[in-house]
Amino acid sequence: MRNRARHQDALADKATIDVRVEGGGLRVTPEGALTSETIGVMREKLERGIPAKFSGAIVFDLSKVAQIDASGVSLAVFLYRLAKARGLSFETSGGDKDRRLLVDLALRGQDPEATIPPIGFVREMGVAALSLQEILLDLIRFIGEISLVLVRIARRPALLRLRDTIAAMSRHGTDAIPVVSLLGLLIGAIIAFQTFDPLAKYGAKLQVADVVAISIVRELGPLITAIILAGRSGSAFAAEIGTMKVTQELDALRTFGIDPVRFLVIPRLLAVVVVTPMLSVYASILGVAGGYFILGPQGFTVTQYLTEVREALTIGGFLQGLAKAAVFAILVAAIGCLAGLRTGQGPGAVGLSTTRAVVAGIVAIVVADSVLGSFFYALGI
Repeated sequence: MRNRARHQDALADKATIDVRVEGGGLRVTPEGALTSETIGVMREKLERGIPAKFSGAIVFDLSKVAQIDASGVSLAVFLYRLAKARGLSFETSGGDKDRRLLVDLALRGQDPEATIPPIGFVREMGVAALSLQEILLDLIRFIGEISLVLVRIARRPALLRLRDTIAAMSRHGTDAIPVVSLLGLLIGAIIAFQTFDPLAKYGAKLQVADVVAISIVRELGPLITAIILAGRSGSAFAAEIGTMKVTQELDALRTFGIDPVRFLVIPRLLAVVVVTPMLSVYASILGVAGGYFILGPQGFTVTQYLTEVREALTIGGFLQGLAKAAVFAILVAAIGCLAGLRTGQGPGAVGLSTTRAVVAGIVAIVVADSVLGSFFYALGI
């Protein structure tokens, strides 16, 4: 214990620091060694010597420092933070160039981070509106670029990559049949099951076929198919093209003078535009068939059911479903490919683009469905 006390006294003798107020400011002048052995004693003396009030700059004078290391620099960091907390300036004076450089390096990044004020609701709505506007403008520009490429292909059909288009039709059309079949049957059966009891109270059990046929063919058939398309194909487009963007394959295509829109986007777009209306018709057929699973056990024959369905449906309603399916396919394919082309760098960029493609695709489907529904209603279809 005595040896330790003697060591502390020796350090105290080595570690002297002068703290005085000059011209309203504070000048701190350590003397001797400013190292890991003396920094504790220095810090205690400094904290005891700092006056309660001063308004000028804090000056850290190194002219009498014989030795300084990384631990000793912490004294300068303490004074710097004190100055910033009181809204004062901090200066370093004296000493050779190397010592001042060591202090300057220690002070880098020590500025307190400014607190970000909370974003109000109105500002959040404005930021969201601007972001939505940017997305819509990008989508419109991209669809315009696709249209120009399609015009070129119409003039020179050899530019179309027919083999890739057929392969995409198989991958995004044929492979989707199982899930479309399941959902089509179940949706038709669910609609018939939910509407049977309310209509039975009025003696209109057979009119369940009308409800199923109209809702499936006009609305739910294209909608279900498009949502499946957004989940399967839209995400696949974004992931495939996004991976090519991250691995710089798109840059390689441009270097060889190959347009990525013609080479990658057009085959996928044409494929889904062709197969989606077909899948929509297939889903509608299975949805109508699913409705009979509820009416059949109630004593209605297949002939009665099909006759009621045929009377409820019109050519206009059928064409309305096809038109919706085609529009949904264009939106999903364009959004998925655009998300892939806009993929950033980094390990999570592809996953983020895929998520954006699916979410934006489903939102676009719902919005387009409401617009098209109002349009066809105004036309009386």
